[in-house]
Amino acid sequence: MTDMNASTADFAGNIARKAPFTVEDIFWGYKIRSGSGVPLAVMLGQAVCFFFGVCLMTASFGVLVLPTLFFDGGAGIMRIGAATLMGAAAFYLLWFASRGTLAEVHVDTSLDEIREVVCNRAGKPTTVAAYGFEEIGGVFIEENDETGRSQLIMRYRNTSQTVLVAEGTQAQLMPLRDQLAHDLLGTTIPMHRDAA
Repeated sequence: MTDMNASTADFAGNIARKAPFTVEDIFWGYKIRSGSGVPLAVMLGQAVCFFFGVCLMTASFGVLVLPTLFFDGGAGIMRIGAATLMGAAAFYLLWFASRGTLAEVHVDTSLDEIREVVCNRAGKPTTVAAYGFEEIGGVFIEENDETGRSQLIMRYRNTSQTVLVAEGTQAQLMPLRDQLAHDLLGTTIPMHRDAA
């Protein structure tokens, strides 16, 4: 019987180790990386933005280096204005293309705040949204029919707006759900209950 318990504990440990999400402890709280895949639409959108950003940047430089024959009078001012506008659009498109693809959830227990953060390719974070602990109406697990995985979700107040925290199996998500419920709501969810 003890061998059976030991093998069950090993199996549970393997499930926990293979969780697709990660939780990183920080001095102000913890970061949760969801482990969900990058949506194809986001990858396609960033590729298109990169392409058009490079095109606009090239066109901007091309307009500026035209022969001085075209740089007389009003045409010169128009040319500088057009190059500036194309350069600004190119900068914005290239910024979006270099942005990260997956949001992280930062649970700041020192400020009682939840932040959705996207890190760019260099690791610099950009805050997408921030919520106070009192604005979270519930923490629950639900099934995703498309992926076949369970999702840990926070509900904003009592509205239909939700924040995806992590994906995995119910066994992997339950300890994280219990920790979030304790930190955000000050409640403890019994282990035998499914989230509602």
